[in-house]
Amino acid sequence: PHFLFNTLANVQALADAGSPQASNVLKSLIAYLRAAVPRMQQVGTTLGQELDLVRAYLELMQMRIPDRLKFALHIEPEANSLQCPPMTLLTLVENAVRHGIDPREEGGRIDVDVWLRDGRCHVRVTDTGVGLQSTTAGLGTGLSTLRERMQLAFGGDAQLRLTEMQPHGVCAELEFPARQELK
Repeated sequence: PHFLFNTLANVQALADAGSPQASNVLKSLIAYLRAAVPRMQQVGTTLGQELDLVRAYLELMQMRIPDRLKFALHIEPEANSLQCPPMTLLTLVENAVRHGIDPREEGGRIDVDVWLRDGRCHVRVTDTGVGLQSTTAGLGTGLSTLRERMQLAFGGDAQLRLTEMQPHGVCAELEFPARQELK
């Protein structure tokens, strides 16, 4: 991921300056890589594992832009064991940071909510970033790939929606069958 090189450059700059923060950033990067690398080739993972990955990623980003990023993660305990394609939550959160919070001078907040209703899993990632700035009508590469992964895992029974929030920001929502195993 693009942020990996930015994070490594950040660690190098902190180490060169003799900053005690370098160790904390490196520790968070190691936690992220321990969570991410084994899952990259898997067909499926759980939402709980995805949330661990997202938490490590957001902690890294918060160290990179400490005064500009706030976040909160909320997941119903029953949703932790549900199956989903790898990088499902991370794709939505990376987009929120890269296209929403990072370009906004004052930064913003990201909220991740996961809940179950009527046999379906609902995922919502909201940010208070710059909003939908794209001049193209389609989804970006990350969201297009996510949509394809959801289609492979759940057929036509998964939905991805993006909506602009007022006064600024984006809400990305996923809805799919709450399954213990991918079929």
